Amino acid sequence: MEIELGPFPKYEKTRSNAYWSRVHIDTSFMPDVEDVEPYKEHIQDCYEHPTSGMLAHRKYITAKPMNYPVYAKRNKKFFDNQQEIKNEQKSFKTKMKALYPKTMQIREYIINNDRIKFDFVEPSKGYCKLDKLKLFLKKLIK
Repeated sequence: MEIELGPFPKYEKTRSNAYWSRVHIDTSFMPDVEDVEPYKEHIQDCYEHPTSGMLAHRKYITAKPMNYPVYAKRNKKFFDNQQEIKNEQKSFKTKMKALYPKTMQIREYIINNDRIKFDFVEPSKGYCKLDKLKLFLKKLIK
């Protein structure tokens, strides 16, 4: 039984796991097997709540440039080569394909281009003709 201690935001655990994943990836120190745990929990959060997990991944891991890009690439490769991480990523990808067979590319586009935020809803920017063409071509390619 999990006890809630206060009025924390709904997806605070998802954010926390993504943040600590970023901390362990973006460091000049060599990662340890114990450092894989927050990244594994982040992928499990993505599996349980795909949209919020992808939003947290975008906000905390991929949106900002890395402080140590060479070391971050090395650490990410180390994390991705762990067998438990491979299994979690594989199960996440299969769940995404099962849940969103037709709208997965559009969903990724919306998240990657900051059309949606974690905490609030902002007015729609609207889609220009070029954005509509990009979405249409992504749909045709798959």
